Formats: sequence, C-alpha cells, structure tokens
Amino acid sequence: MIPAISVSDLIFRYDKGDFLLTCPQLHFAQGELTLITGANGSGKTTLAKLISGILRPSQGQVQIYGQSTQSLSLGEIGKKLGYLFQDPSRQLFAGTVWREMTYVPHLLRQEQGPTDEKAHHLLERFGLGKLRERSTYYLSGGERQRLAICTILMGGATFLLLDEPTVGLDKQNRTILYGILDDLLLEGKGIAVITHENELIQRFSQAPRVRVESGQVSL
Repeated sequence: MIPAISVSDLIFRYDKGDFLLTCPQLHFAQGELTLITGANGSGKTTLAKLISGILRPSQGQVQIYGQSTQSLSLGEIGKKLGYLFQDPSRQLFAGTVWREMTYVPHLLRQEQGPTDEKAHHLLERFGLGKLRERSTYYLSGGERQRLAICTILMGGATFLLLDEPTVGLDKQNRTILYGILDDLLLEGKGIAVITHENELIQRFSQAPRVRVESGQVSL
C-alpha cells in the first residue's frame, strides 16, 4: 500500500541563516496518528511546511499519495492534505463562520445544495452549528481551531497535519480536540501532530513517533 505521505532524501536550507533540515526517509500511514516531537527551533514546523507544500525542498522529494508535491499546486495539495497552523486565526479570513465554510466552494462554483449540506453537517458535528452567523473575530481559541479543522475537511483532505494544536487551549477544549482526533482516526483519516505537550503525548502514547532534533529527522 502506498503511504499517505512519503519523504525521501530531503534536504532544505533557508536563503538566510545556516539552518539545515535533513530527512533521509519518512512515511506516514493512512488511518494512523503519528507524533512529531522535538525542541523548539529544531525544525518541526519547517518539516510540516515542506510536507504541505508551503516550502519546497532544496533536494529530495515529498510525495502525497504517490504524487510529488513538486508537481502539485497548493490548491491541489489542499484537497489531499490539510495543514492546521499553530494559530488557526491565520487561516480564517471570511466574516462569519458560515461564510468561512462556504467561501471557497462557492468561489469554485460548486453546487450549492450539497455544499451547504456538507457545511451544515460539519458545523453541527464540531459543535459550531449555533455559531454559523457569528463573526470569526469573536470565536474563542477552541472554536477557531475547530472551525479551521472544519474548513480542512470541507476541502476534502484525508490527511491532517496539526501544528501544536493544544497550545492555548484549556482542559475542556483539549478534551474536545482529543475526541475529534479519535473520531477522525475511526473514519480512516491520517493524522500527524506536532507537539511538545506531555499530556497529548501520553494520550496517544502508542502512536508512532518522529523526532526532529537540530534539523535532523529520525524515527
């Protein structure tokens, strides 16, 4: 079976500075949660941006379901892989919750009936149904995070890459997040979670782990 995400012989250098990220070989399986751990500044977010196509490797390649990210646009990658930023508000730009969910599908002239039905289902599922007319500016941190995940799923992504998803969340919202991750795994979604939070690591203690230390990626 082709891995959901495959990284091989990857080398990345920023234009400025001497930071170097290397990853000889790495695979992420569909239907499995993988933890990505390491100290602050070790290269975890750089690795995530390379996997999601935001950054392009200096050498080597990243494949998503067997296709090189070099041959895919960010829009095409987003239909397969969804990336949740550390600060979800960075990827929310519409005025209200409902507009956030339906803006891109309507822009692409997708059929309104099925689009609206899917958006309604996702908002209800993630506890945001009563907030559809609320400004995204007035959402709590946990609500913004759940909305960002909803928009990722709205786009059709079957693999999610979450960057420090528990940062800034209280215990109640962390518990909600863990339940969402459990449900997504049961649906067969692939998930990679960047974290240094012991609670999350212990919660998914049986998950495979990728370690990033000083720009070197290892299992």
